[in-house]
Amino acid sequence: MAALSRDLFLKGEVDEVRIVTSRFVNTLTQTPISVELLPIGEITEVKIAGAEPEEALAADTTEYVFEPNPNVVLSYLLPHYLNIVTYLAMVNAKASEQSARMVSMKNATDNAETMIKDLTLEYNKMRQGFITQELLEIAGGQSG
Repeated sequence: MAALSRDLFLKGEVDEVRIVTSRFVNTLTQTPISVELLPIGEITEVKIAGAEPEEALAADTTEYVFEPNPNVVLSYLLPHYLNIVTYLAMVNAKASEQSARMVSMKNATDNAETMIKDLTLEYNKMRQGFITQELLEIAGGQSG
């Protein structure tokens, strides 16, 4: 899927590629999301605990040299990036599905146990009523 969407985007047949999927939050919560796959938007910085402050990083004027050039590096990394984002979307969707199944089966089991308790109680009441009726018939037959 990632290769097909990349090819369609590069040929200009599509302007944008989005993945609409679910994001696994926890066992009871999955949220629908729309992830922009292509074009790749602005890359934002990730805050890492213990990293240098932004001012120190902004003041750093070190220039990096890519071997081979940046275009070759990016053209190598782009398919991997698309595969990783697609894989992440599929893993989240699968985790959400399995979580929903687990919650559904637990609810079904709980409902079945409640139903069994209710039916057992009803059965025992009916049985007790029949026994009481038989005892009354026996007692009524002896006195007459």
